[in-house]
Amino acid sequence: MEQPRVLHIDTELTWRGGENQLRLLLEGLARSDAENFVAVRPGSAAAERLKGVAPLLAIPMRGGVDLGAVRALARAVDRHAIGLIDAHTANGHSLALLTKLLRPKVRLAVHRRVDYAPKPGPVNRWKYATPKVDRYIAISEAIRGVLTGYGIAPGRVAVVRSAVDGAPYARFSRAAEKAALAKAYGIDPGLVFLGNASALSPQKDFPTLLEAARLLKAQGAPFHLFIAGDGEQRDQLERQRIAAGLEHDVTFLGFIEAVPQFLSGLDVFALSSEYEGLGTILLEAAHAGLCLVATRVGGVPEIVRDGETGLTAPSHAPEALAAQLARVIAGAELREKLAGGAQAHVRREFSLAAMVGGNLEVYREILASPQP
Repeated sequence: MEQPRVLHIDTELTWRGGENQLRLLLEGLARSDAENFVAVRPGSAAAERLKGVAPLLAIPMRGGVDLGAVRALARAVDRHAIGLIDAHTANGHSLALLTKLLRPKVRLAVHRRVDYAPKPGPVNRWKYATPKVDRYIAISEAIRGVLTGYGIAPGRVAVVRSAVDGAPYARFSRAAEKAALAKAYGIDPGLVFLGNASALSPQKDFPTLLEAARLLKAQGAPFHLFIAGDGEQRDQLERQRIAAGLEHDVTFLGFIEAVPQFLSGLDVFALSSEYEGLGTILLEAAHAGLCLVATRVGGVPEIVRDGETGLTAPSHAPEALAAQLARVIAGAELREKLAGGAQAHVRREFSLAAMVGGNLEVYREILASPQP
């Protein structure tokens, strides 16, 4: 069987969930016979944080039709005897297709991590329909459905669910971390601590979560909401917090590095996203032992099974989200039951070994199959 020699392409400047998934994949593949190389943008977060994980190729990649980048990628294919390219971003998908025009023998996989349909139009239709892409790797069944609904043959879409490392959570005592969080911010530890750790972006729809918090306060629910993260909506959300009279009920923490420690101090993880390919932060929260309350979008229901591993509400529905949060705030037994269900489900269905092994199996299938 041919040894997989894989060139991964990541074109992002920032570090988000997709980049962390790439890191976990590379760390797992390092224990296999696969040889991996990663094309990253100079000065990007990936260029810094993937040092030592796999050999890095610093290539300026300015968009999906950067012909200079394409030539550099083609040279990398020759230099490292690459048999397969795995594109982890939308621009990476475009660059990989153009590289394949120069190096027709290289095989191509494309990771898809978002749950909305690709844009219409002839160029995008060709980009997704062309048989030059050997396989799409969807991180959830929901994304598989989006791709097949767009017209991609089901046999060309493999589902390999994302995973996170649960080991860091074993170091923390939830009671001790909650006490420390309460002391650090002067919050009554007897309250139910709700929280979220995500970029403050439109996708995460924090305005709905803040409105749900306003409704909970009006009902007299005993809670405090912590939001960790930063982003383009920070000022808007701060204004909403003040206008809603939530200055003493909601705390913005900004960007934090110690996510496992922060999550371990919460009781409930509240996700109000407008869309999610899967929602790996929910996997983190489950490993932390939290009760999950989330919007029913994208791949989220594959993690949060309503009434079994958490509670769900429609997106853009603050009243419904507040109602589900009120249930778990009022019921300690319900919180524990749902948290235990989520932790068991995530450990069973979203393991790192399955994620790494699943991707490696797709690589081997592609390399063993005839060129389309």
